[in-house]
Amino acid sequence: MAMTRLWRFILGSSLIVLSKAGTMVKEGNQCTLTPGGEGVDDSQAIADAFDQCGQNGHVLFQNATYHIERVLNTTGLSNCTVDIQGTLLWGTDIKYWLNNSLPLGYQNQSSAWFLGGTDLHVQGFGYGTFDGNGQVWYDYSAGISNLKGRPHALTIWDTKNSTFRGLRFVQSQMWYVLVL
Repeated sequence: MAMTRLWRFILGSSLIVLSKAGTMVKEGNQCTLTPGGEGVDDSQAIADAFDQCGQNGHVLFQNATYHIERVLNTTGLSNCTVDIQGTLLWGTDIKYWLNNSLPLGYQNQSSAWFLGGTDLHVQGFGYGTFDGNGQVWYDYSAGISNLKGRPHALTIWDTKNSTFRGLRFVQSQMWYVLVL
């Protein structure tokens, strides 16, 4: 009897943990993201969606808040539609970002997300939002505009024949968008 209760507890606990992780579901060539909720890092699910649907596919961010706690490098995409119907909210762990943001190779600049490829169609519908949690950066940098490691929210990297429409940017960590 005690063993049965123990197994039920273990199974129930594991389901609770699993339900907290952000998820990605692939159906055909579409990857639909579901965030894990407050305080849960959705970065891995986002990276997985681009890995699996970044070639001749469709990545869908639903109308919810996605927490991004680590850098994203989703380049080399091809013929990919990205629908951002929710909010991408970057984490406030300044030490992590200063040590891990993706370097641009000049002027101490770096990025939180490299997004790039050919024939990309990124749509925000007027409300898909990039929120960099900028106030923590404004306070931390104390007026130093080019603080080494302070990332740009999005860098459009080596991109051809592509469109970016209807995106909102608020409270960027440094600059909103850089196109290289």
